[in-house]
Amino acid sequence: MQKSVRLTPTAFSAIRERAAQEHLTTSGFIATAALAAALADGPVGRPETDPRRPLVEALDRLAWELCTLTGTVTGREQASEVPAALPALAQRIYAVLDAVLEAA
Repeated sequence: MQKSVRLTPTAFSAIRERAAQEHLTTSGFIATAALAAALADGPVGRPETDPRRPLVEALDRLAWELCTLTGTVTGREQASEVPAALPALAQRIYAVLDAVLEAA
């Protein structure tokens, strides 16, 4: 049987890295972890209860915004708009990073 799951880029990256440490494919690691959680007697930890999750998701959104901003530059006119937008984006990134550090 095959199933699809949706993951944030941060979650997928963490899962992929851990799978590599365990010498498993990403899908093999997910299947093994899901089965272990299903067979466990205690409650399963839920990422959405992690108080840092909103901060990580905010960083993901900011990183995507930065990639979008720089990836859409095609002409000389647009290239001049990118430097103008970077300081405000950098300030927002620093604010989120400060919040992550305070929560850690």
